[in-house]
Amino acid sequence: MSGVKDYKNYSHYNMGICLLRMMACFLVIAANNWEINTPSSGALGWLYYLRNYSVSIFMILAFYFCEKMIATSDTDRLLKRLVKLIVPLFAWAIIYWIFYKVLSEVLYPGYNISVKDLLWQMFTGNSIYLNSFMWFSAVLIVLTVLIFVIVFITNKFHNPILGLLAILCIYAEYAGLMLFLTRYKAEIAGSVGRLHEMFPLAVLGYMIAYFGLVEKSRKHWIITMLFAVVALWLIRRFGVFADPSVKTFGYAGIKMIVIALLLVFLFFAPPLEKLPKFIRVIIEWLTKYTLGIYCMQSLVATLLHYYISHRNIGIELETYTIFDCIRIYAVCYAICFLISRIPCKWTRMLVE
Repeated sequence: MSGVKDYKNYSHYNMGICLLRMMACFLVIAANNWEINTPSSGALGWLYYLRNYSVSIFMILAFYFCEKMIATSDTDRLLKRLVKLIVPLFAWAIIYWIFYKVLSEVLYPGYNISVKDLLWQMFTGNSIYLNSFMWFSAVLIVLTVLIFVIVFITNKFHNPILGLLAILCIYAEYAGLMLFLTRYKAEIAGSVGRLHEMFPLAVLGYMIAYFGLVEKSRKHWIITMLFAVVALWLIRRFGVFADPSVKTFGYAGIKMIVIALLLVFLFFAPPLEKLPKFIRVIIEWLTKYTLGIYCMQSLVATLLHYYISHRNIGIELETYTIFDCIRIYAVCYAICFLISRIPCKWTRMLVE
């Protein structure tokens, strides 16, 4: 049984998806720019706690929406998807390289941004001097092709094989089998290590759609939401799942998988499509540019923080707070909106 077949149509049907994308995008910014005045309770406390699970949510969503393409071995859709992933990866690498090349003496005194940095950024999404957060796009491209090939080769046996490989990846995380990667350059180690840690999440997203688990959960959405909320509280309160005791690349462990999964069902289950139309329009409007915001948030944050710290603008602005994250999100959204107005499909692919 297959899951949702078309992202665009279903995103308009299920407002929970839109809200989850918006929250995950904001949490990406929070994970990188929220460090002081840490709350311990209330809504802000939960936002701070969940900030490190944003990328895991995006990986589950990415393969949830790719299920039909992979299950049917649709090579035409695969090629179109790869183009949509590669264009932003390469284009934003060039944009970051140009900006940091011009501003290198200000931002990285004594270091000359080179073509080598550009190549690392383009092919791993992980240049430490440009935009290391784009590793997600590079890993997503590799995992899309890898899982597509596995399903194509193994045919009707693909689910148990994917499940077994995911379990082996989790075992390797706890056993520290991937520590050998630390011998290599940060760009290689980071991308390959996270590729390994993202594989179980990608498989999970695919299987949620393949077995129609979202549709089943929506039939009992109140029970699903209550279970997710209680489970999240128990995990946070009592630390139900142990993190790997060895060095990882930031996204390892069963807790990372379980919390991301609970959040997906928490937002997918409720029938938010019954909200008034004007509210649904606002939600869709606010979540339209999550791709662009994710790609540019590092550059915008760097420039905003530099400007705030080196210019007397007449008002006191704190950085690395929740308000700083909101400011970064708003600026990114405004830039994405302007880019989307350019009458060219290639530029729109950078933000939509």
